[in-house]
Amino acid sequence: SRRSSIRERKMALQQDVDKLQKKLRHEENVHRALERAFTRPLGALPRLPSYLPPYTLELLAEVAVLEEEVVRLEEKVVRFRQGLYQEAVYTSSSKRPAAVDGDPIQLADPASKARDEGQASTTSCLRNKRPNSPAVESKLSADPKLQAGRRNGSLQDEAASNPNRISETILKCLMNIFLRMSRSSSSSAAESLQQHSRTPPSADFKDPYGICSRFGARDIGPYKHSFAVEAASVNRNLKTNNHAFLVQRLKQLLEKLAAVELKGLTTHQDKLAFWINVYNSCMMKGFLEFGIPDSPAMVVSLMQKATVNVGGHVLNSVTIEHFILRLPYHSKYTFSKGMKSDETTARSLFGLEFSEPLVTFALSCGSWSSPAVRVYTASLVEKELEAAKRNYLQAAIGISTERNLLAIPKLLDWYLLDFAKDMESLLDWICLQLPCEVGKEAMKWLEARRDEQSLQIMPYDFSFRYLL
Repeated sequence: SRRSSIRERKMALQQDVDKLQKKLRHEENVHRALERAFTRPLGALPRLPSYLPPYTLELLAEVAVLEEEVVRLEEKVVRFRQGLYQEAVYTSSSKRPAAVDGDPIQLADPASKARDEGQASTTSCLRNKRPNSPAVESKLSADPKLQAGRRNGSLQDEAASNPNRISETILKCLMNIFLRMSRSSSSSAAESLQQHSRTPPSADFKDPYGICSRFGARDIGPYKHSFAVEAASVNRNLKTNNHAFLVQRLKQLLEKLAAVELKGLTTHQDKLAFWINVYNSCMMKGFLEFGIPDSPAMVVSLMQKATVNVGGHVLNSVTIEHFILRLPYHSKYTFSKGMKSDETTARSLFGLEFSEPLVTFALSCGSWSSPAVRVYTASLVEKELEAAKRNYLQAAIGISTERNLLAIPKLLDWYLLDFAKDMESLLDWICLQLPCEVGKEAMKWLEARRDEQSLQIMPYDFSFRYLL
């Protein structure tokens, strides 16, 4: 009887093992089915086996529908923001005359520039393996050492080593060029930036957004040390030896960027810092090529015409901002049919895995209302973006408790949903971001607020200016 009992126990255990193995195989099959469902191309219905639980089948079908809806809404957001640019252009044009007169900055060949102005609005922003802009190629002289580097492949090797370092150096070079072009900048100020100093030169420019003059004097933070490059102070003559050296240096750096291997961008921080620097460089390069715009409409047009070659792909600033930096990246395979092929490719190849709202305080299109330009580093980009947010809000938020008035820049109104669900929660968020004393004043205003007239949204000013 003892042997019979042992035999029965062994059979029971064997049956349990068989049941567990069967259950394991079933779970493995479910896992594979779910993995196929979530890695399928967008727009394709998942092929789901019948052995999945009905509740799971319903959830997967709902997820597929929601994914399609998310992509569609993201596209609408991009189109909506482009419409906001146009609305701001109309408002700025009707309230303020053109702030700039005179000839454009003569960096580009006039014939090439005229041809580009006529075609840029309709041509594609992204073409694989297109060379640098003809305007830059025609004017920037070739360096024999650079040509030799091209032949032996040393240029590509150097570019592949550190994409972030290349983007940082290009932006520093462009900032140095704009400083030297400004008639009010001193040679020592330009030299300090040329030596890769991260602290911009000091200047007598204490209130870049006119907050103190309208709402009363107060500390506006680090922005009081910003250096302003304005249209009236720009010297368009780039033919001196110092300028020629910087222009040639820029040419070499752009060649490196065109040969860069983006596989070196391994982390989210690497990509974030790289593309912020590339966007700001793209816009500054656009001003050098096409000149200072004479109207707000031309500023928006410049955003589409300003291009930069990144690893053999020519991208414009609109694509970099709205399809690489701002939108989350959901699929590397297919996208909604409404998207242009060049934008789809840019998003597929370079798009961030998740968006970073704080880029609002880092991207400058060279307008009066834009945030200051600084160089971002991969190792510190998150801290640098936090600092950029605090510094911009401290300098751009106007508050007067005596007049029961608070003013926010149009930039925050445009990107409200990146930081809050509505205007009321945005105001709460702003109060929490401001430094101690200013934050207390904002909280007092919020508590004493009585009507909608106590909140003002300052219009966006497209007049040319860089804060460095």
